[in-house]
Amino acid sequence: MPKTKKPPFSWDTVSQDEQILVLDMFGDDGHSILNADTMRVESDIPITVIDEFETVEKSDGSYKGSIFSEQTGERLPELRGIYCLTVIRSLARHHGVTSHKFGRGSEARELTAGLRAILQKEAGA
Repeated sequence: MPKTKKPPFSWDTVSQDEQILVLDMFGDDGHSILNADTMRVESDIPITVIDEFETVEKSDGSYKGSIFSEQTGERLPELRGIYCLTVIRSLARHHGVTSHKFGRGSEARELTAGLRAILQKEAGA
């Protein structure tokens, strides 16, 4: 039996309220990789967003490019989860928000600020 191909992901299918939830969860964070399995159970983030952005992130061996265990501090070769900055960048592209900052944290904060301004304006806040 042939596999059914899932439709491509689009932020247009994620409501404005859900996009705000996504921003609340991932915004301002240019470094963390969150556990997708935990999010599926404990968060209100749409499953389509979790499924779209779950990946295996790999350490590159450098200090800044390595992934460390939050529990032990040990350097990990890879980690399955959702990299916050990837989600923020994607949502920012959808809304035409850009950043000119260098550094993952600075970029995440600038993109988040721009997204909040747009989403709050659209919400009439």
